[in-house]
Amino acid sequence: MDVPPTPRRGAIEDLLDRLGPHQGLDDFEHRHLGPIAAYDRDRGTSLVATLATFLDVGTNLEATAVRLGTHRNTIRYRLRRITALTGRDPHDPQVALELHLALRIRGAREAGGSGSHPSTPSTLT
Repeated sequence: MDVPPTPRRGAIEDLLDRLGPHQGLDDFEHRHLGPIAAYDRDRGTSLVATLATFLDVGTNLEATAVRLGTHRNTIRYRLRRITALTGRDPHDPQVALELHLALRIRGAREAGGSGSHPSTPSTLT
């Protein structure tokens, strides 16, 4: 099975750069990823990475498993855990869009770009 390539910097990142640092972006990111990141931090898991891969490959379960080198049932379990933590299903297109945007905001911040208010320490790393 061909696995889609990891997405490169694109229009979303350009938009985030134009918006500049903004508390609302941090709030959006934390609201959508906070519970997942906290779970990862507390338990040493990789749910955020699984979610990012799942969304990057177009919510394709098999491609996610291939890219992460794990069984698709493991991916199913992780996605159920994400749903339990957030109360939202990443298979739903609207939820997937919001989660993907939150991940892009996080990525822009971690890359030293915009998407983070300068006076707000990161609570998701």
